[in-house]
Amino acid sequence: MIDLSGRHLACIVLDRVETEDAYVNLALQETLSRNNKIDQREKAFCTELVYGTMRHLLKIDYFLGRLLSRPLKSLKVTVKNTLRISLYQLLYLPEIPARAVCHSAVAMIKGSKYQGLAPLVNGVLRSFLRAQPQLPDPEREWVEYLAIEYSHPQWLVEKWLTVFGDQLTVKILEVDNQKPPLTVRITALEQKAVTDLLTEEGVEWEPGLWLDEAINLTKLPGALEDLQAFQGGKIFVQDESSMLVSRLLNPTPGELIVDLCAAPGGKSTHLAELMRDQGVIFSIDDHPHKIDLITANAKRLALNSIKPTLGDARNFTLPDAQLADAVLVDAPCSGTGVLRRRVDARYRKKLEDLQELVELQQSILKNAAGLVKPGGRLVYSTCSIEPEEDEEQVKWFIEQHPQFEIEAYQQFLTPKISSSLLDPNLPWVKVIPSLTGGDGFFICRFKRRQ
Repeated sequence: MIDLSGRHLACIVLDRVETEDAYVNLALQETLSRNNKIDQREKAFCTELVYGTMRHLLKIDYFLGRLLSRPLKSLKVTVKNTLRISLYQLLYLPEIPARAVCHSAVAMIKGSKYQGLAPLVNGVLRSFLRAQPQLPDPEREWVEYLAIEYSHPQWLVEKWLTVFGDQLTVKILEVDNQKPPLTVRITALEQKAVTDLLTEEGVEWEPGLWLDEAINLTKLPGALEDLQAFQGGKIFVQDESSMLVSRLLNPTPGELIVDLCAAPGGKSTHLAELMRDQGVIFSIDDHPHKIDLITANAKRLALNSIKPTLGDARNFTLPDAQLADAVLVDAPCSGTGVLRRRVDARYRKKLEDLQELVELQQSILKNAAGLVKPGGRLVYSTCSIEPEEDEEQVKWFIEQHPQFEIEAYQQFLTPKISSSLLDPNLPWVKVIPSLTGGDGFFICRFKRRQ
């Protein structure tokens, strides 16, 4: 019988990602849930191996391609992933002895139906330790070097170099390969009481970058979901950049608000809290299971002003032809500002997908414009750092909807954010991913003229 160690579990997850095209986070969650009797340390090790291997996948595969005498894709999936997690350990976890990595990998294959390939696994890993393959020369092949060193698709690296230049591109690539902070929003009005409760539960935390309601949890005594503060609806997992969206919309009690792309409900619940749960928020999504998620989050936070509603953001209308005080369009996007959180997303993206997303965003914005009452406002946001989805969409919207004008973010947000913005002098917010917190995000506020 195989002892399901963290390495075995990690291999199971990565096998599912490759053979079933499963999303990493879902495959990991399901695998750990099915093996819930495994030691917590092994679960943590599994998580480290899965996310670490996926973050550095192109670099790992580059090395494997030079160590193997056959094409990498010809290997059995389990053998390939055993080699991948082993190289990740040898490259990025120096505290684990190399001999332990090699021994464990060989033992895993010997215990599988591919036991005849154990000598191949041993030989590849020993070869790597003897003579680590060299990356492309950055002075001659800069784009290829960056793509491999930071495991990003080459087309995206080329695009970022054109848009952001060398220095900022490298910074973004570095951030994408770091573990993101675990940031939560304190949902209660008595923030000190919540932080005191967290401290009593053994949680170590530090303040966020910009907002009083944001804190980073740096050490947990166990699972986040087991904390009293979580179960009691006192905290909500949300990156601080995402919190800026509701702050820029700046809701007031009693308003009618529409959140057109609301799942899983982070921004809707934040809006409700800022409104002191007084008013109505229509939280729209076109997938029933996501409506259930919004409902569950609103219930856990004890918020009654949120109305989860099944609908299409491109044609949703309010009952009785009402118009809203404010509309939020947190649009479907490429997600290039949050690649450190969605570790497999970078490998799924294609340049040609951008145009489809731009057209979808425009169709949602067109409908959103018709939902805003005179004097009301519209906030557009993405977790993308691509100009086509951000600044260029703002220019398109103003040209197509002259009844709207941009309201500068400086009127509504703390000056603390300026150091994290691509250009703090522009009227919109464009956060560049930071090692200390804050995902890549774009936010712009419009006002409809009276």
